Amino acid sequence: MPDRSRARLALLRVAAGLASPGRATRTGELRLLVVRPDHLGDLVFLSPALTELRASLPEAHITLAVGPWGAGTAQLLPQVDRVETHPFPGFQRGPKPSAVAPYAQAARLAAHWTGRYDACLISRPDHWWGAMAASFAGIRSIVGWSTPETWPFLTEALPIVTGRHEVATNLALIRHFVAERGRAASSAPPTPGSPPLALQVPRADAEAAETWLNRVLGEGAGYVCVHPGAGAPTKLWPEGQFRGLIRELHDRTGLPILVTGSLEEADLVESTASASLGAIPTPGEFTVPQLAWVLSRARVCVGSDSGPLHLASALDGRTVHIYGPADEAKFGPWSPPERHQVLRADVSCRPCGDLQECHVDPPLACMTEVPVADVLEAALSLL
Repeated sequence: MPDRSRARLALLRVAAGLASPGRATRTGELRLLVVRPDHLGDLVFLSPALTELRASLPEAHITLAVGPWGAGTAQLLPQVDRVETHPFPGFQRGPKPSAVAPYAQAARLAAHWTGRYDACLISRPDHWWGAMAASFAGIRSIVGWSTPETWPFLTEALPIVTGRHEVATNLALIRHFVAERGRAASSAPPTPGSPPLALQVPRADAEAAETWLNRVLGEGAGYVCVHPGAGAPTKLWPEGQFRGLIRELHDRTGLPILVTGSLEEADLVESTASASLGAIPTPGEFTVPQLAWVLSRARVCVGSDSGPLHLASALDGRTVHIYGPADEAKFGPWSPPERHQVLRADVSCRPCGDLQECHVDPPLACMTEVPVADVLEAALSLL
């Protein structure tokens, strides 16, 4: 372990020793805080666990703490009573703050949480910062995963099981918490699609999205969605290959192609859509709930490993996912096998898990060596 990591672990354990003792849990309603700092896909993967939590503890008041970047996705989770947004350090996609800033921010968040919650679930295994803030807040029960930096702040630390899907990991945490409270917890082994991802698009968003589709495409028209963006540079399938795919898809099906993406991805979306007169760029056109509806209504959705593809899967859409550095066994689509296809290159270095930088030559072979013909065939097979 590098000296810097050792020093941080030592400091964190000192900080854990300074945390306030847990306050007594009041009787009556259980006030439960679930912390998930990640982006879109990870929140979607949390939904089956939240469904079981709500079913097992119907009397609990459940608050979900997410980053501002997760607020749109949280609108799709009907299992929670309240959503808090906090700018969790390490998850902003921008310049990093000073070394001291995250600890000052944790102290402010702890002051906000103090006296509000009886128990806290840290659903991301390595999220020591959230566990630290909960500990400083004096929350009596803090349950999470036994990673070196996280366990000093937990009252219960579960052993990590490597290699299983994120949905299964989230379910294991919830089932343990429920069982420890003397409630019946499911013992059914999770398999892709069971229990299902559980999202619900608010009616107003579904109607707004449907109005847009009818206006632009015509009432009841079929279409294909292509989502060229991804949350990390190493997960991007090359733009030129997306352009080739769009040309072939439109030529073979005659269907319009909606090219989706955020406003920040406008250049990529516009450039990709310019490959065919049958493609319609939609950068920043939809809110997250509206995008979920549009993706789910498509005849098929194609994209790199990304959160929006999981939105489509969660709402029973047909999807083609292109995987590179990420491990599809842990982060792949959670839907019945007949509803999706996963494409990957046969290269020895994948899945490396490095989402920031590629260390092989040629770079990003795990993405560039997935051919257009294979992606096209997968999409047509789902059509």
